[in-house]
Amino acid sequence: MNEVFDRPPSDGQQVMTVTYYELYKYVRSARMVGILALAALIVALILVIPPALGQEYPKDPAYFAQRFFLWSSVLIVVGATLFAGDSLASEFQSRTGYLMFPNPVKRWVYFTGKLLASLITMFLVLSVFYIVVSLLTIGHSQTFSDLTYRSFGLSLLYIVAAVGVGYLVSAVMKGATGALVFTFAILFLIFPILDGVLSFAGAKPAFSVTFSAQAISYIMQTPYPTDQQLTLPTGGAFGGGGAAGSTVEVWNYYPDVGTAALVMIIYAVITIAAALVIFQRRDMAA
Repeated sequence: MNEVFDRPPSDGQQVMTVTYYELYKYVRSARMVGILALAALIVALILVIPPALGQEYPKDPAYFAQRFFLWSSVLIVVGATLFAGDSLASEFQSRTGYLMFPNPVKRWVYFTGKLLASLITMFLVLSVFYIVVSLLTIGHSQTFSDLTYRSFGLSLLYIVAAVGVGYLVSAVMKGATGALVFTFAILFLIFPILDGVLSFAGAKPAFSVTFSAQAISYIMQTPYPTDQQLTLPTGGAFGGGGAAGSTVEVWNYYPDVGTAALVMIIYAVITIAAALVIFQRRDMAA
C-alpha cells in the first residue's frame, strides 16, 4: 500500500486519465449525438435525393463512394469545432483552471490528454462514416474500391490539421462560444473564400488546408483530375458582364495528393505546437 503512495502516477498515466475522462464527457454529451446525426443525415440525403429526382447511381464503386466522401471535410470541420474549438478556452472561461492547474499535474499533460480525446473521438466518427459508406458501396456495386483507403488516410490527416486549428483558436480566445464560432468560421468560411478568390485570380491556393482537403474526394477519380483553364462568355448585354462576345478566363485547380498531405501535416504540427506553447504560458487572469 505504501508503494502506491510513494510512486505517484507517471506523466503517461496521467495523460491516459485525462484522455479517459475527456472521452467519457464527449460520449455522454449532446455533441456526440449531433455529429453522429449529421453523418446519418448526409448518408440519408445522398441515398434518397438522387432516386427521387430520377437519377441513377454510378455503377463504378469509386464514383459511388465519392458522392459521400465529398462531405467528409464538412463532417470533419463540424467535428473539429465541437470537440476542439472550446476545449482549452472553456477552462479559462468557466474558471475550472483554478481547480485543475494548482494540482501536481503538468499543463502539457492536460493538453495532451484533451488533444488525444478530441482526435480519438473524430477518428471513431470518421471510421463509422467510412465503414457505413463502404458497406453501402458493396451492397450497390458488389465490390469495393481500393481508393477508399487513400481517401480515409487523407481524412485522418485533415482531422489532425483541423483539430490543431481548433486547439490554436481555443488557446488564444477568452470565451468558449467565441472559440467555437471562430474555429468554424476559419475552416468553413474564411479559408474556402480565400481558396475561391485566389482560384478566380489565377493563383493556385496550394498552401490552404481546406483546398488540400478537397483531395479526400478527388482521389476517388481515375484518372486524377488536373488543373484546367476555362474560357467562359460573360453574358454580353443580358448578362451584365460586359460587351457581347467578351470572355473571362477561369481556372479549375485541383490539389496534388502529395502536396495536400504535406500541407495538412505542416498545419497539424504548427498549430498544435503553437497551441501548446500558448496554453502553457497563459495566465488564468488573461
